[in-house]
Amino acid sequence: MMRKYFTYVLLCGFPLLGAQTKVDEQSAYQQKWTLLERENAAMAFDANIQLSDAELALDKKLFQVRRKFLSEAEQQKIPIYNSSFNQIKPLIENSPLFKVFQTMPKGGLLHTHSGGLASMKWVISAARKYKECYVFVQKDTKEFIYGQLAFFETGKVPQGFVSLDKKLSAQPDFEKELLGLLTLKRDNLSSYNNYWIEFEKRFTRINLLLPYRPFFKEYYKEGFQELLDDKVQHVEIRYVFDELYDFKHGKYSLETTVTDLQDIVKEIRKSDPQFSLKLIYSSFKFLDPESIEKQLEIAFTLKKKFPDMISGFDLVADEAAGHSINSFQKNWTKLKELSGKYGVQMPLFLHAGESTSVFNKNVLDISLLDNKRIGHGLNLIYFPKSMEMVKSQNKLVEVSPISNQVLGYVSDMRNHPARVMLSNGIQCSINSDDPSVYGYEGLSYDFWTAFVYWELDVKALKKLVFNSINYSSLNEKEKEKALNHLNTQWNDFIQKANSNLK
Repeated sequence: MMRKYFTYVLLCGFPLLGAQTKVDEQSAYQQKWTLLERENAAMAFDANIQLSDAELALDKKLFQVRRKFLSEAEQQKIPIYNSSFNQIKPLIENSPLFKVFQTMPKGGLLHTHSGGLASMKWVISAARKYKECYVFVQKDTKEFIYGQLAFFETGKVPQGFVSLDKKLSAQPDFEKELLGLLTLKRDNLSSYNNYWIEFEKRFTRINLLLPYRPFFKEYYKEGFQELLDDKVQHVEIRYVFDELYDFKHGKYSLETTVTDLQDIVKEIRKSDPQFSLKLIYSSFKFLDPESIEKQLEIAFTLKKKFPDMISGFDLVADEAAGHSINSFQKNWTKLKELSGKYGVQMPLFLHAGESTSVFNKNVLDISLLDNKRIGHGLNLIYFPKSMEMVKSQNKLVEVSPISNQVLGYVSDMRNHPARVMLSNGIQCSINSDDPSVYGYEGLSYDFWTAFVYWELDVKALKKLVFNSINYSSLNEKEKEKALNHLNTQWNDFIQKANSNLK
């Protein structure tokens, strides 16, 4: 009988014990997997965000809306991952997700440029109302390029320029051509083009428009209103200063630029009291250190006079063509001396790493300087120690998804470097850079792009939105007021979005 019992154990018991061992091993593996998943999530940029029940409900709804959109795109064989922004822009505009993002409060736009704000359609329409506005219609010369707009007094119009209004009246199709000359579109991701050359031509075509004081005032009022319409409450412009002028008084001082913008803000605040503006004084990377020294003196002078408007300093232009940040060492070491001389601080908000090359080492300087935020920072992920320092120093990267694609740095948005940064705890904000040059207004398109391609959730969206105020150059009192307003707007958005998405 005992022998039969042992035989039973041998035949039946050991397999059961073996099965139990396998279950235990699988359970241990799953525990390790779950722990690893949590540890990765704890490193993410939004790890400290806790969502309310209403936010969690919206998160589930947006997840389903995105999944449905992607499924339908796949069924219709729409290659959204291999298409440029310009190609899928109509698809974005017709998607339910876009309508949600249009109603979402965006907080602040921390990275945009003078000349890249107001819609180019508006620019053409507004400019033609001025009888003194002309367009260059001949082949490019050393002075002017085809499609360039400018204001001239009667009798002082250079050869090759014709009245813009008369040209458009006589040749209506020219408006579409001119709009194409003022906007930059990347139609085919695989085609080669020197996008920076084409990009800079767009600014050249309007650089004689914006200093004309009557148009200047109209332009910025329109640009700010477009942002307000897209739920942006705060704007920080990389501003390249130029003397304003009109034909009655001639040139005005640089201070006039600031006071005119202050007046525009005051006017806007009558209907939108939460709106705020800061200017980041900007010069160019292709200048030499001696020229940048002069630019810094001007920037400090303006900041001393307008401490609540001028928030910092930057260098712009194509990083591949300009000098490195490191080549301006003597300028950066002189900042402390200039701060003592003028009695104000001048934080840096430098463009760095707008590149796909490891040979561009501009991001190395960022962690060594009093640089509050980083413009673009695309190749930061190639420098792990610098990325670690940027994280520990709590510096923000200003990410501009659509700009990065149009200028050729990123093709498939799923591979955008920001995804690596966000997962590694680098704080970021979403920006539009030069939306009017890329043929759109506001910030909704960039948020749509980030949400769809980077597989974001409501927690990430909330962190990105609130980062734009928390890392802004608003002073503490202004920031507190802006955050209170944003929090109210955000909660209202969550409630309404939940109601609209059944």
